[in-house]
Amino acid sequence: MKPNLKRSMLLKGLIASTALAATSVAATAEDVTVGVLVPLTGELGEFGKIVANAVELGANEINAAGGTSCGNIRTVVADTGGNPEHGIREASKMIESEGAVAILGPTSGVMVALVDLAKRTKTVTMSPYAGTITLNELGGDFVYRTVSSDLGDGAASGLWLKDRGYKRVAFLVQNEESTISPAQIARTTLEEAGIELTDFIVYNPGQPSYQAELISVLANEPDAIYLVSGQESGVTVIKEATSGGFEGEWLFTADLAVPEIFDAAGAALLNDRAYVEFADADNSLPEYQAFETLHQEKTGGDPGPFAANSFDMIYLVALSLEASGVCSGEGINSVIRDVADGGEAVSSFADGKAALAVSKDINYEGASGPLVFDPSGTVAAPTRFRKQSTASG
Repeated sequence: MKPNLKRSMLLKGLIASTALAATSVAATAEDVTVGVLVPLTGELGEFGKIVANAVELGANEINAAGGTSCGNIRTVVADTGGNPEHGIREASKMIESEGAVAILGPTSGVMVALVDLAKRTKTVTMSPYAGTITLNELGGDFVYRTVSSDLGDGAASGLWLKDRGYKRVAFLVQNEESTISPAQIARTTLEEAGIELTDFIVYNPGQPSYQAELISVLANEPDAIYLVSGQESGVTVIKEATSGGFEGEWLFTADLAVPEIFDAAGAALLNDRAYVEFADADNSLPEYQAFETLHQEKTGGDPGPFAANSFDMIYLVALSLEASGVCSGEGINSVIRDVADGGEAVSSFADGKAALAVSKDINYEGASGPLVFDPSGTVAAPTRFRKQSTASG
């Protein structure tokens, strides 16, 4: 979650132009419906809009190539606000009223809440950013993600904090599924390395102030603060910690790795003191470069965080419909692993469709990287870290 400032400005224009409210387009007899269930508002609203835009871009490319044997892809978009109960209601509507064969885009908490619904209704549910370790046990049958587990991200963050040479680290963790998960893993990694955790504070989002939580953190004078937070509460925490006298370094998780956070919190105060975790696709891959070019041509802007992972979701759904010849979530689920790994390499829907038409097995090489699902329906992806400043964006 880490675009530069130019990318962020272009994305704002794209988001405004697409007007992503809870919408649907009238179905025709030749359509196959896919639900896009994302947070368009709330802590992760900016990312939800990026995900929805990327899925729509992929659907347009699929339809321009003649669509699937089940028909053109029709998307139905709804806002969860990051609320699991609201997510269940919207997903149920998509499945029962709209006939959705797949639900794409839920965040961690919503994704966990949808597991039972996905399996009971045989509807493939897939996320480009739900890293929660809970899915390590629950995923794998109708439940997939095109992002790695927080098990790896949390361990990587812990190792990074250790390798920086900090002696004393404080954790500030928002009380959400998607934030507690990596923090727990990072905590274990640091404890095993013998690094002192001065504080491990879990706080509730939506508060006007977090000064009460920061009293202990600032008094213990850590070398660094690992902030595992949503965007709205994160800005408040950063401002109050800085004004309270914290002069150490920060490590932010990917949810905070956008220029807007640094602008809102005070970029000058964070310059050369803040690092961000990010899991961008490898931009050296030809598949990513082709996606980036397509994104620029069609939208006028660079891809945002998890855009490539989101684009891959709709391609996997479409190619699985084509491969199975069964126009349902059950059909997708029966072949999605084979489509992602095991045959002739293809990186476009058109090429995959052509190969399948002559009974070839395919291996979809994604824009976000290799898409080999483990038993939990999770792909592997590297985690990287970057210093954030006004110069680098």
